[in-house]
Amino acid sequence: MHFWKKKMRVIRNLIQQSCSQRNYSSLPGTSFKFYHSKGNVFALCRIRNIGIMAHIDAGKTTTTERMLYYSGYIRTLGDVDDGDTVTDFMVQERERGITIQSAAVTFDWKDYRINLVDTPGHVDFTVEVERCLRVLDGAVAVFDASAGVEAQTLTVWRQADKHQIPRICFLNKMDKNGASFTYAVESIKQKLKTKPLLLQLPIGEAKNFRGLVDVVTKERIVWKSTSGLDDGKIFEQKPLLEADDPSLFQEVQDARNTLIEQVADLDDEFAELVLGEYSENFDLLPADKLQSAIRRVTLAQKAVPVLCGSALKNKGVQPLLDAITAYLPAPNERSYEFLKWYNDDLCALAFKVLHDKCRGPLVFIRIYSGSVKPQSAVYNINRSCTERMSRLLLPFADQQIEIPSLMAGNIALTVGLKQSATGDTIVSSKASAVAAACRAGRDAGGERRRTSEVESLLLAGVEIPEPVFFCTIEPPSMAKQQDLDNALNCLQREDPSLKVKLDPDTGQMIWPCCLYEESCVF
Repeated sequence: MHFWKKKMRVIRNLIQQSCSQRNYSSLPGTSFKFYHSKGNVFALCRIRNIGIMAHIDAGKTTTTERMLYYSGYIRTLGDVDDGDTVTDFMVQERERGITIQSAAVTFDWKDYRINLVDTPGHVDFTVEVERCLRVLDGAVAVFDASAGVEAQTLTVWRQADKHQIPRICFLNKMDKNGASFTYAVESIKQKLKTKPLLLQLPIGEAKNFRGLVDVVTKERIVWKSTSGLDDGKIFEQKPLLEADDPSLFQEVQDARNTLIEQVADLDDEFAELVLGEYSENFDLLPADKLQSAIRRVTLAQKAVPVLCGSALKNKGVQPLLDAITAYLPAPNERSYEFLKWYNDDLCALAFKVLHDKCRGPLVFIRIYSGSVKPQSAVYNINRSCTERMSRLLLPFADQQIEIPSLMAGNIALTVGLKQSATGDTIVSSKASAVAAACRAGRDAGGERRRTSEVESLLLAGVEIPEPVFFCTIEPPSMAKQQDLDNALNCLQREDPSLKVKLDPDTGQMIWPCCLYEESCVF
């Protein structure tokens, strides 16, 4: 017991030193003791696994940075131009001011745990978005309010459609010259072929943007500069009265009536409520009834809620966080057919692999059922091998914290899985895989199949595009050949689309590259 307490003190000191160097708060949560046991604190219904996706320069990383700040995860605001944001931690990202690889962070907002992945917006790194969306339950699509839907927006939207992911739209940069709320909404409607639900209206646009009105609750939210350092934490929220601004009041009234009609057209339960009790006066409809209906419509992907703000000017991010918890799904609200085959045994997907010089392979996993603990053996169905998971970590961009266990619905980082690669399915044991295969076989019509054939049905890997061009690669000298081979082996584990082979005729090493692949960037 004395040894364990001493070890905890050492870990606590190291964490505090790391937090101080990175301008973090002590850590998300109120204390190390509380955080150390957080893997078991949050029920499934209070977990949100979300991604931030958009065209390049729409403001994804800045929006993420503000979320971390308002949640208490960091104590100072970073800036993309200054190269000091949490999720853009690579040297190349900070030099260029763009996101190159996805970064996962875990933080708490009010009574919810949010596992967030900030994804790249550049077309060259689309595969990063693909493998992240594969394991997420919801997404926030960020738009430049002056540009609306852009080329890469269409790409990531189609990827989200493929994985049937509910979304929220955030019209960012409302303070920018040329910003137009009306234009951006119309762009979403026409180009994305979806039904936008306006949950907010801006108060002013471009340089006059100062706040927003919540259409659901009819509350006015205004950010007022209180000092030279306006971090957006202080804002005024109060009911919108007709005496305050008659034209704005009428605009919000019309927008709310339109919203109620839209939702009623999409949700039968809500339509019965509106036509029965509130047909004479929509103003009497409680906000919570409307919010519940919007949530059902969003989860059914019949429409997308639209919010607005300016992350750079620290306006609109807190309501966005509230919308994430209110309208995007919890892990248990997503339908996964394969879960019934495991009967609460461990089932996880390795969706990303990184290599650390000291710790070796770091494997990101999404836990769909069961739980994981460090120093436990797991079975990789793809590789038909058993491995030992030596450590279990929660990711915070380039920082991690060790935890004793983690339940279903979460995203974790593991150490010790030396054979697992991107797209591999991880279960508790080979016996668990065989039992799941038998159940899947019975569900398929009672046909007897070989276990290997059924196991192939259980794999839910990451869809990777085929290579579109090839190049030869060679070391500067034969003395470096082994180092090159080791590096290429690591890259192939990280990226399934990279399959290096030796040409038997020429003896050259052939490197196939995808059009959208980060490994091709030097």
